[in-house]
Amino acid sequence: MKKGYKVTDVDRQKKIGVAAENLEELIEKSCKKLGVNANCCDYRLCVAEDGTAVTDDEYLATLPPQTLLVLLKNEEKMVTDFDYYYNMIRSTKREFIDSGRAAQEFLSTDIREKFKVFQRYIAAADDARTMLSERAQDPDWFQGLEPSEKSKEHSMSKRVKERMRGYYYKTKSALQASDLYVHSKNGLGKKLIDQFLTDLRTLLESNKYNESYFNRKADEDMRLCKNTGLFECGGLWNEAKCTYEGDHVINPYRSREERIIFQTWNLDHRIELSRSIIPKILQAISQIMSGTLSCIHCSKQVSVGGIVADRYYLQIFTRENLKLVHIVCHNKSKHSAESDIYTVCKKCIRSQRIECN
Repeated sequence: MKKGYKVTDVDRQKKIGVAAENLEELIEKSCKKLGVNANCCDYRLCVAEDGTAVTDDEYLATLPPQTLLVLLKNEEKMVTDFDYYYNMIRSTKREFIDSGRAAQEFLSTDIREKFKVFQRYIAAADDARTMLSERAQDPDWFQGLEPSEKSKEHSMSKRVKERMRGYYYKTKSALQASDLYVHSKNGLGKKLIDQFLTDLRTLLESNKYNESYFNRKADEDMRLCKNTGLFECGGLWNEAKCTYEGDHVINPYRSREERIIFQTWNLDHRIELSRSIIPKILQAISQIMSGTLSCIHCSKQVSVGGIVADRYYLQIFTRENLKLVHIVCHNKSKHSAESDIYTVCKKCIRSQRIECN
């Protein structure tokens, strides 16, 4: 069944509507409608809002109708919604920031200073509409969002779900690209990885993609913000709190501009997904395949057992390992925190289920 999408190019000069059943058809039709005279294999699609690459039909199917996608040549750099709107505001809306010399100084500072100045500007804006929730009450806040997003809380919950899906598909892509998956003897590695991914997705769906994290109306112990919608930076991955106290705060419920800026805030993995968690998952599966695994529950060395998907779920998708941080506090260098090999013997498998909150 065909689903409709919106597609634009990297410069956002033209926006088209495309109905397609799969990714190949979507790229082909997008190239044709945007007047691209080249091999469609040289192009890719990314989600405009956060830059997530659309790499397969399964991920494409999770995107809501009319999602805006960006068609890119393989060598072109993705420009997210935030980057686009930020550059637009910088170049055409300077009066909203300041004028004369102040504007000149703003445009000449480095990126960190720009964010600090921009946040101060927004924080000084009218707060009267912050606590409004419905689209009809504050329509300006919803500009650029899907008509189905009827409240600010619904929209912010959707943003969390998109990030969680991104983590899932990043994990899936890495595992399915591994030698263990592609070249495993008798297809056992492929079978074990596919089962692990199914278990991981089941956990994610049963916990509703942790949609409460950005929802200010959720229970206090389930959300990352205050009941006003104010978020505070958690600081560097290895620090107890942010050293920019009072400076790295944001309320995306206040205005459309602040909602866009919030896209630059990261849910940072203390134990890194690519560098530590995924390699440990592969090691755990390798041990199961070789029949030389250690049970994390009874500590016995056994030949038959399974992988504890719950433990990796907690590290990939929950606050046990995620910290919300301002872009300045998102340290991309290698973290010293490490994941582990979570395998369990056949006897202990059922006793290892973990509550995932």
